[in-house]
Amino acid sequence: MTGLRGVAALLVATYHYYPPNAITQPALSRFIGKGYLWVDVFFILSGFVLALNYAHLFASGWSLRRWRDFLVRRLARIYPLYIVLVLGAVLLTLVAHGNLHPGNPAPAVGLPVPIRDLVANLLMVQSWGITRSINGPAWSISTEWAAYLVFPVLVGVALFSRAGTALIAVLAVVAVILGTVGLTMHDGAYHSGPLDAYDGTTVQPLLRCFGGFVLGLLTYRLSRSPRVVAWAAHDGVLGLVIALLVIGFAAGAHDLVVYPLFAALVLGLYGNRGRISQVLGSFPVYWLGLVSYSLYLLHDYLIGPRNGLFEWLQARVPAVWAHVATVPLLYGALLLVAGLTYYAVEAPGRRLARRLSRA
Repeated sequence: MTGLRGVAALLVATYHYYPPNAITQPALSRFIGKGYLWVDVFFILSGFVLALNYAHLFASGWSLRRWRDFLVRRLARIYPLYIVLVLGAVLLTLVAHGNLHPGNPAPAVGLPVPIRDLVANLLMVQSWGITRSINGPAWSISTEWAAYLVFPVLVGVALFSRAGTALIAVLAVVAVILGTVGLTMHDGAYHSGPLDAYDGTTVQPLLRCFGGFVLGLLTYRLSRSPRVVAWAAHDGVLGLVIALLVIGFAAGAHDLVVYPLFAALVLGLYGNRGRISQVLGSFPVYWLGLVSYSLYLLHDYLIGPRNGLFEWLQARVPAVWAHVATVPLLYGALLLVAGLTYYAVEAPGRRLARRLSRA
């Protein structure tokens, strides 16, 4: 499943690099144009994987020590790179412009209420209906942090409850996702689709995250049935799920039609030991998953250079050749930077945070 995270991160990056109206092939345009939905894969996958690794800590109920240990582990995973990027962006903006005012040109930081918004970003609570993220993609990290804080409660309801309570949780997920779609479609802002909720000044991103995260927990509950896993993990069934996802994206199917397939995808990959698992578990794809967090948080910073490079090339060669040259340079640079930050910041920061927590 690590490989799935890498593929999802790369598709989110592609969605931001290539707007649908810039792609002439209709099916490919629709496929890439729905790239925002791969963030929902992150949410579902996080719920599933965290249940797999940490739910047992709360099987007998809530414990302050176990809750603290869980949060420290999550902070060690997400905070080192996050804080380096946030503080780096703030410092560069202050050096270049002397302030953090909203009028600063991109990619400089511009905050409506600088002190409040900076504190919210440092605490990772900015996307709880407060303000925008200093690091654009990090709105989803902020919402996941909220899910981590109430993780013991969520696993108690989704995993360690009676069937009736779990059914209520399923209905709650449906209600939350439908509510997110309803709010997004009527908030007057631009969205690429019904589930494209990202504006941290509203509650939609938080609802979107909790819906996916709890769906991931419930999917893990299903995985405790060997029969269900064996069926979902069969190469034929999993291959059909992947085919339906590709067709749904390429056809521009409604988000609510595609969304349930993500849970089936995660469940199937969890149990699959066949050809699909071999592909996603191969070293290149696994490595992509390993650096996926760095890739996800950093990809936005290459949008400007990518556009500048394309314009420079387009002035000298036909547009098609400009695209051909830009693609490998863009993704090569992205993978290089993601790898460097993973090995230089993310992994050492994680080890340091864990050592400090044990001190």
